[in-house]
Amino acid sequence: MLSHSIFFESHKSSYHPNPTRTTPPMPVSHQIAVLGGGISGLSAAYYLSQNVPATTKIVLFEGSKRVGGWIESKRVGTCGPEKGKPGNEGVLFELGPRSLRPKGAGGVVALDLIRNLSLTDSLLTVPATAPSARNRYIYYHDKINVLPSSGPSLLLSRPPIMRGVISSAISEAFRKPKDYATDPDGDESVYAFAERRFGAHVARNLVGSLVHGIYAGDARELSLRSTLRALYDNERVYGSVVRGVVKGGVEIETFREKGVMWRSRREDTDFFSAMENMSVIGFREGMEALPRRLREVLETIENVEVRMEEEVTFVKMGQEGEDIKVETEKGAIHASHVISALPAPTLHKLLSASNQPLPHLNHNPYVDVAVVNLAYDNPKLVPYDGFGFLTPLTTDDHPPANKTTPPGTLGVVFDSNAMPGQEPTGQYTKLTVMLGGHQWDEAFDGTPIGAVVPDEVLWRAMDVVKATLGVESPPLYALTNLHANCIPQYRVGHHTRLRELHAALQSPVYKHRLSVVGNSYLGVSVPDCIKNARALVEELVAAGGLSEEKARCVTGLNRVEVEGGEEGIGGEAGPGELKDSVRVKKGQLGVVMNG
Repeated sequence: MLSHSIFFESHKSSYHPNPTRTTPPMPVSHQIAVLGGGISGLSAAYYLSQNVPATTKIVLFEGSKRVGGWIESKRVGTCGPEKGKPGNEGVLFELGPRSLRPKGAGGVVALDLIRNLSLTDSLLTVPATAPSARNRYIYYHDKINVLPSSGPSLLLSRPPIMRGVISSAISEAFRKPKDYATDPDGDESVYAFAERRFGAHVARNLVGSLVHGIYAGDARELSLRSTLRALYDNERVYGSVVRGVVKGGVEIETFREKGVMWRSRREDTDFFSAMENMSVIGFREGMEALPRRLREVLETIENVEVRMEEEVTFVKMGQEGEDIKVETEKGAIHASHVISALPAPTLHKLLSASNQPLPHLNHNPYVDVAVVNLAYDNPKLVPYDGFGFLTPLTTDDHPPANKTTPPGTLGVVFDSNAMPGQEPTGQYTKLTVMLGGHQWDEAFDGTPIGAVVPDEVLWRAMDVVKATLGVESPPLYALTNLHANCIPQYRVGHHTRLRELHAALQSPVYKHRLSVVGNSYLGVSVPDCIKNARALVEELVAAGGLSEEKARCVTGLNRVEVEGGEEGIGGEAGPGELKDSVRVKKGQLGVVMNG
């Protein structure tokens, strides 16, 4: 990641290690390597530490000086003798993800982790009733358009972007699914689906904006099934997205995920009940508080070793049944099992000498995003009380939705509204401008990210806030970050490719020795990454994947078995889970259902 800062001047931890870890260390009988110290790798190492015997050594490798990957928080303006004093904490900038949604299985698992790490006192919460939760904007026809947040507002407020949307929704409810072009698994692009069901206006301007906000991607390229699964399932089950929403939608949680959610809520009903009313959550010291605490906790556990600034350079699988050799710049270790939390293309390079390369690791491209944080000393600078705005997708066959927006603008977050409480109340207006993504070439005239001058990015961001919000004054503080290859783009057919990768990981070369996790596979959000890391570890333990039993091969992608057919719809146990439940012993079932 390239980072550049420009300045304009005018809990205490209460974590107690698991008591079982206080006993004298025993000789190591197994060694597990976790590759990557982002949120997925940290979570995997943490859940391993809570579930495997103390005789199992866990080694986490991180190539940089810090953990957390794209989760990074920085305070600026805290220099000098007044540093740290109340009222002079400075401004907190989020360089990556800025909040978590505490919804669904991923949200519950993330909350449970936060609770277990004793981070609840550091939480900031935004209720679902807050303006920043209700007010979402799209910049359309060179104006801020407020999206309806309720039934009455849908009927009473008709911003330009909503013209024709109600009639499109009514028509969609009665439109029968017809034959249309898909991949062999029934997948299609997000854009093709939205255009087919609702028309081109909704596809370009509403759905295209949504995809900009989540993936910084092109809705015409991304897989519907793997990115907006609820839309895919609602049409399959109810024949219509609108009818599905009216009937409550399709449950997307698997049988196992429901068990995890029930188990977590049971342990602290008051906490989870309070969180149900929240739209998003964050931390006073930023999102990086979570990976920092995970590292702190891991470093207190006897059988866990966190190796910083030790980049993995090669992974040698060897023969079936042999330990895996993990080579780094500083040496090598042998591991009975490896969990890769690295980006899929990086894993592909590490396995380059394998006589049976894994398929599809290089298939999905990653986009580059420029993130510019701006802070102004005028707390009333922006006359909008909402989360921020996104921009529509521009297509060659239709005039651009906006004429004044600088090319490549993805959106602007109103941070001081979206996550209040990180600075003295009412002191600053904070904004984050996002540029590039799939429009990188348009944003920066074809200049690759490594050659872009950060000062130029800052000026472009200031042009964006001037054109869209009328802000002409220079910021008090500014921070420019260039994130290279930061968000994977799940192209059409992603689910099919995951099934093929899942099958390849069960081949003799990799079986029972290599598992994968991270945002390359089953979701890009922070809660998804935490949830998938926990699921991987619990499945490995329940299936004996880390012992001599090895009743079932656990790849990290076993969910694609569950989602492979109709059994995976509606939250019922799919074929993969049924096979697992047959093999799990009574004593191990507690790992899945009772903890």
